[in-house]
Amino acid sequence: MRDAETSALETLRSGFLYLSAAMAMLIAVVEFAPAVFTHVSPSVGIMVFFTLLPSIIVAFLYAVFWKIRLGMRQLSEADSRFRVCYTGTTLMLVGFAILALLTLVGLTILMARLVVEAGSPPMRSAVIGALTFFGAFLIGGIIAFTGYVLTFVVGGFKLCGKYRNPLYAVAAILLILGALSASAEPLWLAAASAARLGRILTAVGYVLTYAALDGTIKKLNAQS
Repeated sequence: MRDAETSALETLRSGFLYLSAAMAMLIAVVEFAPAVFTHVSPSVGIMVFFTLLPSIIVAFLYAVFWKIRLGMRQLSEADSRFRVCYTGTTLMLVGFAILALLTLVGLTILMARLVVEAGSPPMRSAVIGALTFFGAFLIGGIIAFTGYVLTFVVGGFKLCGKYRNPLYAVAAILLILGALSASAEPLWLAAASAARLGRILTAVGYVLTYAALDGTIKKLNAQS
């Protein structure tokens, strides 16, 4: 049982390492790509952005839906208290799937309407497409955010309760604050500073969780 528990924690640690690296890359791209675009060359700025962005997305998806999800499943098998955290990863997967599917549907409707209404004002198409996109972000976003909270925030407090390391709780608080702050960017363009703070808080939360998991694994290995 202890070996399975340690293996689960090692998988989670690997996932948070990928998340930390991805957040560092995201912060670098968001903060420095516009400066490169403005002061160096627009083509270089665009190249940097579209070169790093796919790597960041792949790293996030791999970390969450392979490492974190697998680690939470393994941990829930060793301790039933973590089943809700594994459920959270499932909700995140469902939320992102809905987001991708409805976005694709919205694009399809928009393009089809533009073709049908060629030569006439495409206001109806724009409204339908906008409503579909809004619905996708609303439905998928709520489901994914609920899963995020269950996985990273509730999970952090459960890890803190089980292993008696306050770093887990601190990280969980930073992650929920970071998520709430970062969500201000698409809702209110004037909230760029809040979104920047959210990215920093999230990155620190991931790093602290990684450090806490590393300490827990070393402690368990020392006891075995």
